[in-house]
Amino acid sequence: MSKEKKKSTLVEQHALKRLEKVEENQRKAYEKKKDDFPWKQIIMGLLFGVILLLMLIQMIVK
Repeated sequence: MSKEKKKSTLVEQHALKRLEKVEENQRKAYEKKKDDFPWKQIIMGLLFGVILLLMLIQMIVK
């Protein structure tokens, strides 16, 4: 029975190591996403500015 206990503890230790690696990779992926350039915000801001400009031009032309 002591061999079975050792095997189970070794399996548990191996599983914990794999879990730690997975969690570390997830943290790295999150950090990479966090450092990305905010393209979406810039594009949305430019589109909003263009719409406002078109509305202003339309008001002036009338």
